[in-house]
Amino acid sequence: MKKIYIMYSILVVVLISCKETTPNTPEALQTNENSATAAPSEKLVKADITACRERESVVWEGENFVSYTEDRMRGKGVISFTMDINDRLDILNDDDSNFGEIVLNEDLTFFTLTMPKKVIARKVIMTYDFAAFDFDSENVDTNQDYFIIYVNKEKRKVKKEGLKYAFSTWEQYIKKQSVRLKDCNLIADQQGNVNQKSKDQVFTVTEVKGDEIKITSSKDCLEEDKSFHAVNGILKWKSANVLLIDFAVCN
Repeated sequence: MKKIYIMYSILVVVLISCKETTPNTPEALQTNENSATAAPSEKLVKADITACRERESVVWEGENFVSYTEDRMRGKGVISFTMDINDRLDILNDDDSNFGEIVLNEDLTFFTLTMPKKVIARKVIMTYDFAAFDFDSENVDTNQDYFIIYVNKEKRKVKKEGLKYAFSTWEQYIKKQSVRLKDCNLIADQQGNVNQKSKDQVFTVTEVKGDEIKITSSKDCLEEDKSFHAVNGILKWKSANVLLIDFAVCN
């Protein structure tokens, strides 16, 4: 009888001890529930923009000319030139030697044979229906006679006389563009969990605030073979002078 009483006392102590080490609070219940239901295969990927590597990518390719864009931002903004028939865009090196020229012919083709076969700029497209001549640029009043632009990662000059142009700060420019997200910088929640539906979507920028942008997905510019997902969120669009997003090219 004494042995039974001792065993019973030990069992009571053990039960009380277990109850005290597992508090029945809402926080504890939530933790236990998550631990029980979250399988390793269901864990979400965490956002990590440090994985974004600075790179160049092709924008447009013709028979004798390929244009690239780069992640590094140069100058104070972007200058966009508009060309009419017989207009000529002469690009000079800093010593006034010729870098290259672009001419819009009467048959709506572009003469580019004097340009290097590879050009790195913000966005250069030589197809008339959606032509674009966007270059990273210093402020337009930096030089009295020339626009200071960046081509192939170096400063070049374009004579101001007779050209039609629009200058945008980087913040103004990004709000005019359709945006694609890099795999290393997709939309994530407050815990850093990546929303995979934001991959392969095209976004409009609704707000720019410092290094962050507010974006919402759009069917405009989305390829026909991609499914549209209604996604919105906030993410970083640059780190120092390096872009963390891509600009979409809409045909």
